[in-house]
Amino acid sequence: MSVRGASTKPAKQGSATASRNGKSAAKSARGNGSGKPVSADQEHSADRGVVVTEGSGRYRRLPTGAHGLDPEEVRRDQRERLQTALIELIVERGYQAVRILDLTKLARVSRPTFYSLYADKEELFLAAYDEIAKRTAITIMEAYQTQGSPGERLRRAMRAFAELAAAEPEAVSLMVLGAFGAGPKALERRNRTLQALERSIDSSRAAAGGGAKARKAGKTDGTDLTVKVILGGIREVTAARLRRGQARALPGIADELAAWAESYPAKPPAGLGAPAAVARRKSTREADEAEEGRAGLPASERARQAEGRLPSGRHDLPRQFIVKNQRERIVDATAAIVAEKGLQALTIPEIARRANVSHQTFYEMYPTKDDAFLGAQKVGLHQAFTIAVRAYEAQGDDWPMGVAAGIRALLDYLASEPAHAHLTVVDTFAASPLAIEIRDTGVHAFAAYLQPGYHYAPPERSIPGIAPEAIAGGIWQVLYNHIEHEGVEDIAELAPQLTYVALAPFIGGKEAGRIARKRPVAPAAAR
Repeated sequence: MSVRGASTKPAKQGSATASRNGKSAAKSARGNGSGKPVSADQEHSADRGVVVTEGSGRYRRLPTGAHGLDPEEVRRDQRERLQTALIELIVERGYQAVRILDLTKLARVSRPTFYSLYADKEELFLAAYDEIAKRTAITIMEAYQTQGSPGERLRRAMRAFAELAAAEPEAVSLMVLGAFGAGPKALERRNRTLQALERSIDSSRAAAGGGAKARKAGKTDGTDLTVKVILGGIREVTAARLRRGQARALPGIADELAAWAESYPAKPPAGLGAPAAVARRKSTREADEAEEGRAGLPASERARQAEGRLPSGRHDLPRQFIVKNQRERIVDATAAIVAEKGLQALTIPEIARRANVSHQTFYEMYPTKDDAFLGAQKVGLHQAFTIAVRAYEAQGDDWPMGVAAGIRALLDYLASEPAHAHLTVVDTFAASPLAIEIRDTGVHAFAAYLQPGYHYAPPERSIPGIAPEAIAGGIWQVLYNHIEHEGVEDIAELAPQLTYVALAPFIGGKEAGRIARKRPVAPAAAR
């Protein structure tokens, strides 16, 4: 589908992954000189006391026997090797596929040693995550808390983060990607890290926009989604480069990301705070969240209409209709199970039972449960994209209103399909690399519809080429957080603020606020 007036301003990209710098003499990266991990079969046997250099493909094992080393130093060395091994294996295979056996073999420690240091894989993950999150926070804040204007300090902080990601791509990948699929404790840890960053940026923006009083207060009311979009956009852009093996490109786009973040006014226009209903529920939901777990989501009207077994025996229904109906019930059942119980609870017998189809019928449609998940994901993304684009195009040549209409239609669709919304936006990260690739393709497709914004920008506005990608990624992250923590019941209420953050870098905050408050013309089919 064509995008009217689309302009291309591609972000600068590199072509190679930077090797990760070791943190100590006992910690090193595995590699074969190409930036990709080597397999265990490619490793040589560990020699006692071998000094490991970058890219040698081996971990250094400390001397055995009476070596005179401090026992705590030995344990610290073993912990670092296990954390490094976990990071590498997550990048290579994904968290769920990593086994304790793989970790101990790669890190060159025994299983008894592993269990003397960590209770299980999750505890190791949390330790590794905390370590890289702490170093990242220190790196960013040391660069930010320097002399200069807010813009200069922001650019220094972005460069520091980009340089860390280029130097240690696998470790930073753990922070921006690895928490997904690692369980509720890991997600809680990630959320805590993001909240701390949001508070820091909120305070800085409040100080920049509110003078001495705001600087003294050092806090905001937490209703502005702009900070969440900025952090989400930075995370998405970073994650995309790391997944593609382009970590060395990140320092080259750090200034672009900083310029994009600076393009937002310190405060959004009046009346564009988060919906009051969301703010009121936040405190009560956070208190109950640990006890509630995943609640059952209501089936959409469309899904309810598709329920039920088709007539058996002789009937006049065309084969094409039967297959379509069965496939629809299978993807609906898959989405419902994952949304209610989590990806780990997804089984073929449960899908078949919920979809009211035989096992044979399931296997005729999908070879595995993972294929059913991908099928449900593709259906959800396709529907969301189709509905949003239809609303966008209904506004004719009015690009700003087209963006507003597309965002509103997207949110309305998510609200109408709770299970598919959860699977498509939230559960994708716990699935597989292919699911994330499909998801990324969808986000990039939405970003393309922001490209015409360059033609609408006033001559005096300089808009970085990274803006569409960062905006789309940031909005997707806001949707992720809202669906995961607030549900989809009132997600359409976010439309004005998300419209504002999509448009402000191109047409300015004041005009973006005016558009955000208007009600777009509905597509003809919806009237």
